[in-house]
Amino acid sequence: MEVSRDAGVMVKLTTAEFARRVLIALALLGLAIVIARVIDVLLLLFAGCIVAIVLRSLASLLERLTPLRGSFALVTSALLLVLLLAGFVTLFGWRVARQLADLTQAVAHAWDHLRAALAATEPGRALLSRFLGPPAGGAAPLAGIKDAASGTFSALTDLLIVLFTALFLAADPRPYQRGLMQMLPEAFGRPVMELLAAVIDALRRWLGGVLVAMLCVGVITGVGLSLLQVPLAASLGVLAGLLEFVPYVGPIASSLPAILIAFATSPVLALEVVGLFLLVHGLEGYVLVPIIQRRAVSLPPALGLAAVFVCGKLFGPLGVVLAHPLTVSALVLVRKVYLDGKAAPAPSPSIRAADAP
Repeated sequence: MEVSRDAGVMVKLTTAEFARRVLIALALLGLAIVIARVIDVLLLLFAGCIVAIVLRSLASLLERLTPLRGSFALVTSALLLVLLLAGFVTLFGWRVARQLADLTQAVAHAWDHLRAALAATEPGRALLSRFLGPPAGGAAPLAGIKDAASGTFSALTDLLIVLFTALFLAADPRPYQRGLMQMLPEAFGRPVMELLAAVIDALRRWLGGVLVAMLCVGVITGVGLSLLQVPLAASLGVLAGLLEFVPYVGPIASSLPAILIAFATSPVLALEVVGLFLLVHGLEGYVLVPIIQRRAVSLPPALGLAAVFVCGKLFGPLGVVLAHPLTVSALVLVRKVYLDGKAAPAPSPSIRAADAP
């Protein structure tokens, strides 16, 4: 028989009760280990949920603008996306492919130019040796090809997981809702579904704000680079818009190719491109984002930056990409459970039946 102290009162525990508590602790520890093992898969499923929300939002927009309802609206929205993509590839695919090939060559040429300039000075050679190390041996190209093939296969597999998860959830989320309800005790079923609806609504509004920011940054960057007469301005603008989805890291990554290409033309042009990117992201941070967050989800900059560092350290590159939606979801849960003291308002039938993946 075991004895424990609870709130100043001596409480006797039978051997069976003590064994039950030990088993519960071991079960929780085992669950934590399993989650740590499959965290990458869970993140991919979360990404699939985000894509499913996008598809459901497009379907809801079609339902408001057309007589289409339910599955017909979802199928139509998916077909429209496919047709738009096919039309874009047909009309501009060859040009984009050529520009991307030119962009790759231009970046490589610009990097060679910068490396040669650094190698011409003693500090530059020390810098290259410090960060790049000595030239690789003859086996390096084969190892690079193997790593590239492995990375490509892994990326395609992850993409398929995200797409199939999104399609299944967007097509009919009700079986997954019923399964979740059956897994939970009856008293917790409705509050959990209300919290899920609140998270989905927050993610939908956050996604809307991010898409607007991506469009604005891509257009402004492309136009600005064109005015500066930087080669491949359109491709660089598209790249800047797409990488805007990745917080903090994306804008930096999108600026590097443009700066390298401009440096290959002229160091003065490279400085002008740096100024352009600083101006664009200054406008984004101090003008565009506050306007968007009036109708979307407000995420404090310091918290967003901390989330990027923490998620990147814990989950790697995928954690960096999903840092902000994960933080938005966590903020909603904290606000509803701990700050409001109650669950979110009951979701509408459209949210329960259609929007909640």
